[in-house]
Amino acid sequence: MTYGVRIALLLWIGAAAPLPAAGQEGAGGQAATYDKHFFDRTQPSNAYEMVALLPGFTLVEGDGDVRGYSGAAGNVLIDGQRPAGKTDTLGAILKRIPAARVARIELIRAGSASHDMQGYALLANVVLAKAGTISGRIEAEQALYRHGRRGPRFSAQATVDGHGRVLDLFGTVYREIDDEHGFGVRNRFASDGAPLRLARYAQPEGADIAQATLAYRQPLFGGTLRLNGLVQDKRKFADIAYAVTFPAPDAITGSEREHARTWEGGLRYERALGAANDLELVGSYRSVATVGIDRETSASESSLSDERANASEAILRAALRHHRGDWAIEIGAEGAINILDSRNALIEDGDPVLLPQANVRVAEHRAEFFATASRPLDARLTAELGIRYEMSRLSQTGDIDLVKSLAFWKPRARLIWTPTPNQTLRLLVEREVGQLDFGDFVGAASLTSGTISAGNADLEPDSLWRIEATYERRFGAGSFTLAARREWISDLVDQLPVVADGTVYDAVGNIGAARRDIVEASLKWPLDGIGAKGVVVTADLVARRGRATDPSTGERRPISGDLPVEARIALTHDIPAWKLRWGGSFAFARTETAFKVEEVEADRLAGRLDLFVEYRPDARWTFRLFGKNLTDSPATRTRDIYAGVRGDSALRYRELRVLRSGRYVGLTVQRSFGG
Repeated sequence: MTYGVRIALLLWIGAAAPLPAAGQEGAGGQAATYDKHFFDRTQPSNAYEMVALLPGFTLVEGDGDVRGYSGAAGNVLIDGQRPAGKTDTLGAILKRIPAARVARIELIRAGSASHDMQGYALLANVVLAKAGTISGRIEAEQALYRHGRRGPRFSAQATVDGHGRVLDLFGTVYREIDDEHGFGVRNRFASDGAPLRLARYAQPEGADIAQATLAYRQPLFGGTLRLNGLVQDKRKFADIAYAVTFPAPDAITGSEREHARTWEGGLRYERALGAANDLELVGSYRSVATVGIDRETSASESSLSDERANASEAILRAALRHHRGDWAIEIGAEGAINILDSRNALIEDGDPVLLPQANVRVAEHRAEFFATASRPLDARLTAELGIRYEMSRLSQTGDIDLVKSLAFWKPRARLIWTPTPNQTLRLLVEREVGQLDFGDFVGAASLTSGTISAGNADLEPDSLWRIEATYERRFGAGSFTLAARREWISDLVDQLPVVADGTVYDAVGNIGAARRDIVEASLKWPLDGIGAKGVVVTADLVARRGRATDPSTGERRPISGDLPVEARIALTHDIPAWKLRWGGSFAFARTETAFKVEEVEADRLAGRLDLFVEYRPDARWTFRLFGKNLTDSPATRTRDIYAGVRGDSALRYRELRVLRSGRYVGLTVQRSFGG
C-alpha cells in the first residue's frame, strides 16, 4: 500500500467519526454551536485554545496597524461584539479568558442577520458564562534562555460582576526575548567567494513591557454600553557587538533602544431598534509616542541615529443592521483622523548627516461608507453583495509640502453553496485598496545594516482584484479546508530608487502591476476514530507565488516581503484520567526576500520544534512546562550588496549573518479564584 493511499484511508476513517452532539448546525447551515462538552476531551485552558479547535475555523487577528476600524477587526466576537480597542490583539484577549468562563462558542457563517461580518466568511462568537461576584486568575512565568537571559512574566486578571454591570481589570509586566536574534557570525565575501571580513557577532534583542487594561459593560437605554482603556509602556533593546578577526582585529559595539508609550480608550454601544433593526456605534482614540536611539562605535568612528514620532488616531463608526425575512442588510459609515509627526536625525563622528525628508508631519482625514446585503437563494445557496466607498485627504508638511485626495470603490460578491450538511463551497470576488504606511513618507537610517532610506511623498496606495474559491469539509470534530485565490495588483507598493540632491536612495514606492497566486490548506484531525483517543493533529500550509517587474533591473521577480511557503504541524494529546495534556508543534523553514535598490536581502528562519506538558491537579491550578526552539535553529540573513543600482552595477560583496538564540525552557503557573 503506497503512502498516499494510507493517508487517504486514514482521512476516510477520520471522516467516518460521528459529530459530537455538542456541535449543532443551525438552520440553513448559518451557525453551529459548540458548548463546553464539545471541548471536554481536549481540556483547553483558555478561550484561545478553544477557538483553535473549531472545525473549519482559522483565527484572523486583524491588523492593529491599519488605520480606521474596518481593516483592523479580526474574526472573533466576545459576547457578540468585537473589542473596541486596537492595541490588544485578539490572541492576547482570548488567552486571558479561562476556559471555565466560556459557556459556548457560536460559529457564525456569512449571511447572518445579527452580526457585522466585516467581510469574513466565518466568525467565532465566544459567549461567556456569568461569573461570580469576583473572579479572576493570577499567572507567573519564568523562561530560561542561553547566555543567562531570563523572560519573567507576571499577570493578574479580575472580573467583578454585579447586577448586569461587569468590570474586567488586567495588568501584566513581562520581558520578551526575540528568539530570531542571538549570537553567531557576520561575514563578508567577494563575488568569487574570497573572505573580505570575518567576525563573531552578537545581537540579542528583547523588550520590557508593562500594560494595564480596563473593560466595563453595563445596560444603557435599552442597549449595552462597553468601555475600554489601555496603557502600555514598551521598551525594546538590542545590544550589538562585532569581534572582527579578519583581515585585521577590530571591535565594534552598538545598541538599539526604542521606548513606546501607548494610551487608548474606546466605547461601543449596541441597541435593538424594534424587532428588525440593530444599531451599533463605535468610537476610539489612540496615541503612541516613540523615541528610538541607535548607537554604533568603533576605534575609528561613531554613529548615532535619533528617531522620534508621535502618532494618533481618532475613529467614529456607526452601522445599522436590518433583518427581515430572508434578508440581512447593513449600512453604515466610518470616519477617522490620523496624524504622524516624525523627526529623524543621523550624526556621524559628531557631524549631522542629511536625511532626505527626515522631518515630516502627515495628517489624514478619511471617510468610508459601506453597505452589505445577503439572503439565501434556496436551502443550500446564499448570496452576499457589498460595496464600500472610501475617500481621504492626505496633507504633508515639514521637509515637503503636499496635499492629495484619494477616492476608491471597493465592491465584493460572495456565493456560498452547501451541497451537504458537512461540505461548503465559497466563491468570492472583491476589490481591495491598500493603505499607505505613514512611515514610508519619512527618511530614516539603519546603523545595523548601514543603509539610508528616503521618504517618498508621491506614494499611492496599491489596489487589487481578488477571486477566491474555498472548499470546506467537516468530519466529526475535525475539518479540512482548501482555498485558492488569484490577485491582480495595480500600483504595487515595493522598493524603488529615489534621487535626492543627486544621490540615489532606496525608498518605498509604486512599481506597477503585479500578480499573486495563493493556496491555503488547513487540517484539524481528531484521531479518536483510529484508536488514538484524545489526540488532535492540526496542520496549516500557505503557498504564494507573486510576480512583479523589478524597477532596478527591468526583470520579473517575486514581490518583496512575500513568503513563498509557510507551513506548520502540531499535535496535542489529552489524558483526562491523569489530568495531563501534552503536545508540540513544528514550524517549517521559511524565507522572506526584499529586493532593494542596491541590495537583495533574504531572511531564512530554519524549522523549529516546540513542546509542552500541562498538568491541572484541580480546576484552579495549572502548571505548564514548555521548551521552545528545541532544534536550536539558526536565523540566516544573506545580503547581496551591489556597487550601485542593481542591473547596472557589479556585486560588491555578499554578507552572511547567522544567529542562534538557543533552546529555552520555561514554567507557567496559573491560579484561578472566584466563581
